[in-house]
Amino acid sequence: SIDQNDDEAVDNDYDDVYYEIGKAILDADDDQVLNKISSRYAYTLGNDAQNQMNNDEAATASPACHPHFNLALPNSQWNNTTKFKRIYFYHARKAGGSTMHKYLAKVAEHYGLELKATEWSGMEEPGTNDDDGATFYVTHLRDPVGRSISHFKYQGRWGCKDLVFKQKKGSFTPTEDNANKIQTWNQTGGHEPFKCKMRKSKKKGTQFQIFSLGMCAVNCYTQWFSGLCPELGVSLQQQYQVARAKVMKYNFVAVIEKFGDPRYVQVVEDFFGVPGLTDKGKPFCERQSHKANAEYPLIVPSDTRERLTQLNEVDRTLYHDLGDCLDSGQYSFPNWNPNRFELHSYNITEAKAALKKAKAEKQAVSNHS
Repeated sequence: SIDQNDDEAVDNDYDDVYYEIGKAILDADDDQVLNKISSRYAYTLGNDAQNQMNNDEAATASPACHPHFNLALPNSQWNNTTKFKRIYFYHARKAGGSTMHKYLAKVAEHYGLELKATEWSGMEEPGTNDDDGATFYVTHLRDPVGRSISHFKYQGRWGCKDLVFKQKKGSFTPTEDNANKIQTWNQTGGHEPFKCKMRKSKKKGTQFQIFSLGMCAVNCYTQWFSGLCPELGVSLQQQYQVARAKVMKYNFVAVIEKFGDPRYVQVVEDFFGVPGLTDKGKPFCERQSHKANAEYPLIVPSDTRERLTQLNEVDRTLYHDLGDCLDSGQYSFPNWNPNRFELHSYNITEAKAALKKAKAEKQAVSNHS
């Protein structure tokens, strides 16, 4: 089982890449794509958490406690006949994401389904996937304060790039003197306030905001799930409403603390019909950060922990709103329903070959231009 205080359970590869919205903007050929991206913000901002879904039961039942096989539609309705072809996983950093990603990869491979995983960028909203609306949505949660401290130990105390690349070259050695202090780990962007990145469109010469949040100490779920740049001028309460509205339309939300309960693990595995939920993933700088923290154990003062608790009030509200219904220990999860999925509709080997070919063709065009 996974100990929620154990960093080994969490995170994914540390890649400084542009995620789906950023990629779409950078590759946009015309205003149509850019307008479509912008409209997604308007679509969500125009509907708060109370009126996103017309089905009263679906609107109030947390997908953490009542996972389901219904498909969310753009018109705030639900569909239980269209078969899912794609699993989408939103990976919240330092919250058991590597383990969940590894498990969902097993599920997707077992049933021949596409798996799309997103980290750093904003959460995809059910009903807005343009490629194929038949998407099964999954994300996860961990206690916000425990997640924040774990994130600090993993990447905020010493940077992953320093721990992996510079240390390997002999140009960096983690010490107490060059470690960042947890007392400054109190901002939306970790040690500093979060700001969206600015990227320039190659063909238009115009800059656009890209939501890409890798380092985070405060109200991270609210930011990641909403995907809203602070420069838009939205309040924290509006961010919360958008975040909650999105996640309430997900099919399943895993609560990592419950991975220590064998009964919870069993019902989740029965829900997906595949064993291996607690097989741990391997984050990018896990080994190096563990070694550094073991050599210089982190002591979190009680007043610092209390301050992080206060600062994460909105995330704590979201966490408890979604997950407290599990406290009874009674798990009413349905078993896997193969009739709701277009089994073996995705061939990962063929998909990788097609992607490799497309990249080669694009590179060839670039070399001759």
